[in-house]
Amino acid sequence: MYDKLLLPHYFGGVEDVDLVSSWLNENYGAPTSALDVAEFGCGTGRMTEALAPFARNLVLADNSEVMVSAVARKFPDAQTFCGDTSDVTTSLLAAGRAQSFDLVTAFWSLTYPIGEFFEELTAAGVRSHPDQASARGRAHEFVSGLTRLVAPGGHLLAMLFDAESPEQQLVTRAWEKVAPFPDGDRSYTRDIVIHALRVAESQGAGRLTHTRRGGVAWAPSGHAAREWFFGVHFKHHPQLLADADLAATVAGFIERHTMPNGGVALPSGVHVIDFCVGAHPETSLPDGVLA
Repeated sequence: MYDKLLLPHYFGGVEDVDLVSSWLNENYGAPTSALDVAEFGCGTGRMTEALAPFARNLVLADNSEVMVSAVARKFPDAQTFCGDTSDVTTSLLAAGRAQSFDLVTAFWSLTYPIGEFFEELTAAGVRSHPDQASARGRAHEFVSGLTRLVAPGGHLLAMLFDAESPEQQLVTRAWEKVAPFPDGDRSYTRDIVIHALRVAESQGAGRLTHTRRGGVAWAPSGHAAREWFFGVHFKHHPQLLADADLAATVAGFIERHTMPNGGVALPSGVHVIDFCVGAHPETSLPDGVLA
């Protein structure tokens, strides 16, 4: 069902999987099967296809047993974990895996473990945790834990959705009917990741590179676009499924972005976050300056 509902995303005409492949080629050259790689929120392995040729050892984690079962069949030599990203990170650190990965990745998935520090989705609705300051501290510690998994010279590479894109703004307004977001903005999870990594950079732990790309999520039909909203974004939440005004808003949004061939180009955006661990600021100086 996940694979059926998931829409391809293109940024500057390049699909997100190809963006990752380009990044890998730029940083590591041709695939050499030489890296120890961890991927959190691996799903059914769509992004793993790009990572696997570079991996000597591959660790894959997802909090869905069905996802983990599917990805284990595709990559039988990988070590798999079923659990929340924060829990698996804690387990790996406790098992002595600190600084043992050349590349730690999370594509489109970091929003969920960070959000769980602040709120939980229940059958009755979204319930916010009472101590938001403590939640923020634990979220920062979680991001720090991810960086501790990375070996010196290695990278933490993440993709997060652009909460300010028209598509995500519609989704935000819908979820605000269920419960308000911390700080009143759905981009808070991305802000936490970037802030935590900036703090790490200021402490000399690494170097942060952050870029944003605009693009589209491509649905082959209006029906596929609607399933994308209600199945993936709204997670079939009863309150949102029963909201006639929301259904009309989504229908109007889809209609405005329907192309002459019947496909739907939903405006989207991606934030690409790369933290190179242990890179001293002097590595950004031109040759000869320190001579």
